[in-house]
Amino acid sequence: MQVGDVTKNERLISKTYNSMAPIIWLLKIFAINANVRPTRSKAYVIIKSCLIYSILASISAFSVYYKIKHVYNSLDVSIRLTDMIQMIVDVCQFAVDLIFVYKYGSQICVEYFKQYEKIDNFFNKSYYYTELKKKLMKIMTLYTIFWTISALGDLGAWVLTFGWVTPATHAISYVFLFIKMLTTLDFIAHVTNVEARLRLITNFLLSCYSYIEVCPVGQLTDCVRNKNWLYREADGATSHTPKERAVNSFEIRRITKCYLLLTEQVIFINKMYGFRILLNTLNVLLDMVKILNLAIRIAIGSQQALYHSESYNYLPGLSGLMRFITCAVVLTSLVYQCEQAYQQREQVISVIDHLLINKNPDLDLRTAICDLRTLLQDRPICFNMENFFTLNYSLLVSISSVVVTYTIILFQNVK
Repeated sequence: MQVGDVTKNERLISKTYNSMAPIIWLLKIFAINANVRPTRSKAYVIIKSCLIYSILASISAFSVYYKIKHVYNSLDVSIRLTDMIQMIVDVCQFAVDLIFVYKYGSQICVEYFKQYEKIDNFFNKSYYYTELKKKLMKIMTLYTIFWTISALGDLGAWVLTFGWVTPATHAISYVFLFIKMLTTLDFIAHVTNVEARLRLITNFLLSCYSYIEVCPVGQLTDCVRNKNWLYREADGATSHTPKERAVNSFEIRRITKCYLLLTEQVIFINKMYGFRILLNTLNVLLDMVKILNLAIRIAIGSQQALYHSESYNYLPGLSGLMRFITCAVVLTSLVYQCEQAYQQREQVISVIDHLLINKNPDLDLRTAICDLRTLLQDRPICFNMENFFTLNYSLLVSISSVVVTYTIILFQNVK
């Protein structure tokens, strides 16, 4: 790639790239930022990834060794097993993250962001970049607060009950939990970009809704004349209410092409993050099971702390519940953001239905709108985990069912 091409590509990806800048800076710490600038050489990326992985893997290996020699003999066998599996899975998942980042990093930096620029150039909108950054910052702040409280609370509880040495060897698990949260945040950032473009399509269709002549519906005319109230957003985007304007069939066909580009973006996101989010979700679920196991056994007294003080004996169980809530927040926010994108697509279809039924577009415009609706129905926006699970509310129900089932089994086994 020549110097002129690099400069041009950086200019093309700058707006969308900068809207994700807050999370990118954190991802760089662990070399899992797929958003690598084209100026970075592959050798630099490989060396940095190997160095960071070697450091974290070495600390994890020492932690497992120390626990086997000095800690596991005082813990219940189920706690030993889940803790050891957790640490091994953490290291393996981090390796998978680095492999996928290296495999797709150069592509996602140029072509992926360039497609967003093409879509945005058609709509000629720029205010969404600031809104996307603010939204990402809110989610990052929420994650940081939960991680800080759970990590410091858990570390403090184990220091009071086990002393300093053992909690120090366990602290690497907090780092890997932070990495899993960063991976989830990175995925959420891309989901919100897709949702924002779907919102642009909704606003575009709303801008022409009131302009088109109303069908002769008698007393219902006033009810169908303006539907902006139904799709008015609750956040700061309310100031960007679409204005009435004439739209021809050519513009609707360009909207159809924009949606087709968005489906390609989603395909790439699923390819880039699908397997990683699958492992991430299973890993978080394993962490929840381990925490629940430990909390229940400490609560009923089958697992005692090293310092048998009644004042501190339940602290590890309480701090474990804090980590449990943190894991639940990560999974819930992940699914919620995906559902927001699905609902935005449903909104587009709803606006089209109102336009086709309540309005009277000419034949060419009606045909173009029908083609757009057909595409929306045939190629829905769907975020999945390597086609094993779809990220929706049903997944949360399944995860909750697993946790409840495991809790019942634990209570039966410890009695």
